[in-house]
Amino acid sequence: MPEYDDDWDVPEDRDDPENEEDILEDEDVPDEDVPDEEDILEEEEIPEEEEIPDEENTLGEEDTPDGDKKKKLTWKTVLLALVVFAIVGSLVQVVARGGFGGALNTTGGGGGSAPKKEHSRQEQEIRPPKQPKTIKLGNQRVPQASGPIIVINPGLVNPGGSAAVEGGGFDKKATVDILLKVRKSDTKGRAIGSVRSDKFGSIYARFTMPESAGNRPATLVAQQRGSTKAAEAKVITGGAVGTAKINKLVGRPGDVVTVTARGFRPGETIDVFWGRTTGIPVTTLHTDSSGGVGQAAIKVGVAPTGSSTLVLVGKRSKTTATAPFQMLAMYPSMKSKPYALKAGQRITLSANKFAPGERVLVYINSTGGLPAFTAQANGMGQIRDVAFNVPFGLKGRQTLMAIGDQSRAVVRSGFTVLPYSPSAEPSAFGGRAGTTLSFYVAGFAPGETVTAYAGSGSKGQRKIGTFQVDSRGKASAVGSYKITTADESGVAFQLIGQKSGGIAKASINMSQGRGD
Repeated sequence: MPEYDDDWDVPEDRDDPENEEDILEDEDVPDEDVPDEEDILEEEEIPEEEEIPDEENTLGEEDTPDGDKKKKLTWKTVLLALVVFAIVGSLVQVVARGGFGGALNTTGGGGGSAPKKEHSRQEQEIRPPKQPKTIKLGNQRVPQASGPIIVINPGLVNPGGSAAVEGGGFDKKATVDILLKVRKSDTKGRAIGSVRSDKFGSIYARFTMPESAGNRPATLVAQQRGSTKAAEAKVITGGAVGTAKINKLVGRPGDVVTVTARGFRPGETIDVFWGRTTGIPVTTLHTDSSGGVGQAAIKVGVAPTGSSTLVLVGKRSKTTATAPFQMLAMYPSMKSKPYALKAGQRITLSANKFAPGERVLVYINSTGGLPAFTAQANGMGQIRDVAFNVPFGLKGRQTLMAIGDQSRAVVRSGFTVLPYSPSAEPSAFGGRAGTTLSFYVAGFAPGETVTAYAGSGSKGQRKIGTFQVDSRGKASAVGSYKITTADESGVAFQLIGQKSGGIAKASINMSQGRGD
């Protein structure tokens, strides 16, 4: 084997010029390509500080043949670009989702649509409604004029269920806020949404009863923004239970279904409920020796519209059987006859499609407080020929509202109260001083008292007497007035009914020579 010089790798040998020459000769490096020691030192001289390129410039630039600097894409540049894109993308998503903190929805709802939903926890101040003037109808007092009024249809709603609020009496094209309050004394209500009234001041919107409302009655409030106009309506909630079997799955209160039950005690009495498990049962059944009920026909009772349940509860065993049932909404109708009449005259109401045998509450111009009167529906859910006398003090268009006491089914109707327009004629159309006059009148309210005044204007008018008309609103040769010398140039008379407010006018010695 050839022998190797152990000192070849010693540094001082490599630095030795002699050794260096030997190495170069072995590698056959041309002489002109080998730099001498002076050249090496010159090339290794460190330039001044300002000429030392930094790392970034070294990585990002390269010399071109023309001596210009050309930019190169570096890892720092790429990383910086990715960070910028990530920040911009996050900002775009925030703005698209409603901005910082959420954007306020300022769009308006229209009549006949669902109310605009508000934040589930948002509460709004409830303004006390303006109390209307009332008049007496029998033993109750009813509003004198029709104002804002709303109803819930159906008025029996499960928590989480859907219903509609409808009404009228608001300003046209006004925004009406829909609020829900749990207690009557609450001064704030949960904002369910808002709806815009139509050109007639009417509203219609659907809403969902909050699950948190539970099974307690609540009050729905509709109040017009920037106005004192507001109306309230009761919302009655009911519970629903499990599932079972029934031959018919769809129907209305009063329909007949067939029920089959098993698993109760032999000979046990079973209470039957619709949509609830407490209170008075709608009917009872009895089990056979096997503890079952076969082909029992029962009437559909009252329960919230929508998914409901037939509930059977054994009195001794407390065993419960349920059958699902889809309760259809009830759409009762009502009409009044005549449609237009005068105060004191009799009006007749009729209605149908209420729950069989339920009590129907009838309101005039309001759905709050005690009803004006009640009526009892027959076994077919009908009300026949319910009549009452229109009280004095009602004028113009009136609203009638009938609500089923159990079903909360609602129907709205109305009638118009016409004004009294009585007439009067004096016994003579002229005369000299000392002549005594009397009057012939007609068109007043039956049996009312009439007061006669002479003269015109609040200061010149003076009372000359009173009289009473008959059952037809007529009277002959009533009242007495003696013409004075001051009246020879003419005098006017006014005869005013105390109940009807009707005014009859007459005059003597006028240019036309007869009474008005």
